[in-house]
Amino acid sequence: MRKYLFALLLVGNVALAQQKFACIDPNRILSESKIVKAKEAQLRSKVEEYQKRLDQINKKLEDLKKQIESRAISQSVREQRIKEYQKLEAEGMELQQKAQRELLEIKGNMEQQIIDKVKAIGEDIAKRQGFTGILDCSAFVYMSPEIDITKEVIQRLDSEK
Repeated sequence: MRKYLFALLLVGNVALAQQKFACIDPNRILSESKIVKAKEAQLRSKVEEYQKRLDQINKKLEDLKKQIESRAISQSVREQRIKEYQKLEAEGMELQQKAQRELLEIKGNMEQQIIDKVKAIGEDIAKRQGFTGILDCSAFVYMSPEIDITKEVIQRLDSEK
């Protein structure tokens, strides 16, 4: 029985020894890739665009609030300003919700595009170089630096149009 178990372990270890793995560091891709930085800049630009619009609405709301609180206006004008304030406040809330939805969707699409490209590049590298699998580098307790293919992935990702 012991011999059988030992032989089984030996065969299993030989099979594992024949496996060839590589790894990718997603954090390095996010921090070093030019295409990722460009997509982040696009997202920031969209955020700034919405923020400017929301700031304009907030400024108008502040002005209306001052007018409403002023004792120099008539009751009918005050009531009109209150209606304007409420309408503008609702528009601001609607714009904020629209911005959140749109920005989440844009971010999700961008992330998915990057993930899909990294997977395709990783798969191509694995096939060309004979890797059994590619893991996240953080999955290894120890790894030889030679199995880290992050640099190649970043170069290929940034070279794609």
